[in-house]
Amino acid sequence: MTNKQKESIQADLDQNIIKLKKELVFLRIKKVTKQKTKPHLIRKTKNRISQIRTIKTINKLQ
Repeated sequence: MTNKQKESIQADLDQNIIKLKKELVFLRIKKVTKQKTKPHLIRKTKNRISQIRTIKTINKLQ
């Protein structure tokens, strides 16, 4: 992979993390305000953020 490709992949991963963090905040707000929410979505979102962070770390080491 070229350096530009790595940078674009890192940028995409960063954007995904930002999007997922916003979604996580929204889900937490729904939970606190006692609106209908699916608890498994909070867990899935947190896991997905962790997976993306792991991928970023692996890519940096290569």
